[in-house]
Amino acid sequence: MKSIRRVFGLSILLVMLMTVSCNKDKKTTTGGKNENSNTIENTQSKVEFIDKSTQEIYGTYLKIKNGLVNSNSKVVQEESKKIEAALDDSKDKEQLKATLKLISLTKNIEEQRGFFVTLTAEVEKLINATEIKSGEIYKQFCPMAFDGEGGYWLSDSKGIRNPYFGDKMLKCGSVKSVLK
Repeated sequence: MKSIRRVFGLSILLVMLMTVSCNKDKKTTTGGKNENSNTIENTQSKVEFIDKSTQEIYGTYLKIKNGLVNSNSKVVQEESKKIEAALDDSKDKEQLKATLKLISLTKNIEEQRGFFVTLTAEVEKLINATEIKSGEIYKQFCPMAFDGEGGYWLSDSKGIRNPYFGDKMLKCGSVKSVLK
């Protein structure tokens, strides 16, 4: 019984910490609706790569990220299927293809967010293996994701739009590095 109370108490503490640390910049309107709850549109990537395949993969990756920000599992599934179908069967893309398959097979947004960590790492490998012709990619990090373990994602913008929490903690995170 004591351990159940302790777990419950720690859970409450974690929720309070998450609220204080990541929600401090959220504002509400007089109607009580969060101003940050606007959906993020899928826009054209501002980054241009030498390699057209990487360009396509990164552009679709951003659509997946925005689907997660908007908590839209259907968009996440559809865009994952698009990248998966476009990938060749080369050895260096096996993990990327397998991760996309997992994302496309689940409708559960939380499971998709869990797979997104691996997707981000795999897309980053592709980006590091090619040259960026123009633009910048911001590697961002949310320390609260996955019970405090944290999670990275890539973005065309310095502005934080957290794919791991969506509008619950839209601006939780920071830029950790810039890829040029």
